[in-house]
Amino acid sequence: MKFTCLQENLSKGLSIATKAIPTKSSLPILSNVLISAEDGQIKLAATNLETTIVTYVGASVEEEGSITVPAKLIKDFISNLSPSTIVANLKDDIMHLSSERTKSKFNGTNPMDYPEPP
Repeated sequence: MKFTCLQENLSKGLSIATKAIPTKSSLPILSNVLISAEDGQIKLAATNLETTIVTYVGASVEEEGSITVPAKLIKDFISNLSPSTIVANLKDDIMHLSSERTKSKFNGTNPMDYPEPP
């Protein structure tokens, strides 16, 4: 997976999707957000098994793919970046994010383990 998008758009999409993240859950994967790059956009999905929120963010997708990453960590990281372009790469279940002055890595999990959004 490889995509490029604006920080403002990704931050707004994450803040919408993460509203469905449960505060406490018996399934640790529910604290993650599903990020899928497909058809020239990024799909962000989160669920608590009762409520699912799916939102889309416009992006330039070079390589399609998906991963789940800890929702709170990535949301806080993206929201604290200065407005710029973000480049995301997925290598071996590790999501590499970079902007003008910042680079970071997020350990992800296999999206097949995530509950299927309706």
